Amino acid sequence: MRPSKSIKTERGFSLLEVLASIVVLGLVFAGFVSVYATVLRHSSDAQLQNQATAVASAYLDEVLSRPYLDPDTGLVCGTPEAARPDFDNSCDYDNLSSNGCTSTSSACPTLGVCACDASGAPVDGLREFTVTVDVAASNLSGASGLAVAVTARHAGLAGDGVILRAYRTED
Repeated sequence: MRPSKSIKTERGFSLLEVLASIVVLGLVFAGFVSVYATVLRHSSDAQLQNQATAVASAYLDEVLSRPYLDPDTGLVCGTPEAARPDFDNSCDYDNLSSNGCTSTSSACPTLGVCACDASGAPVDGLREFTVTVDVAASNLSGASGLAVAVTARHAGLAGDGVILRAYRTED
């Protein structure tokens, strides 16, 4: 018998080709992880935005439910009351401090770290919300009134938070 003249050549990947494909796959994986991390980080933004809107709306409703004139003096903006539970007209809410909180709770041990209800008690589920209320004299289409702006922010929300504006005139 004669030996076969065909030579078998083995084919495969070189070490350089294997390393190059590992680097390319690593870069693709890193890109996916980056996109996933960004999506995960911002997944709660919509919920926080809705909560901030609800908080701002509740505060705005409270401000607008108060009388236009101060019952103590009969003036549009008399001497402001000291604490939120005592606010008796819309102007009293101007430059609301500590979110209008007058007490603390175990979940909100510091005044102003949670949004508070109308009585000044913190709402534990609304931790890290801050509320700003600005009330200023305004002239709307020739009628005297008050411009009310309520801003609700959360530490996890980027930007200026939610700002709701309304006008209050004499009944």
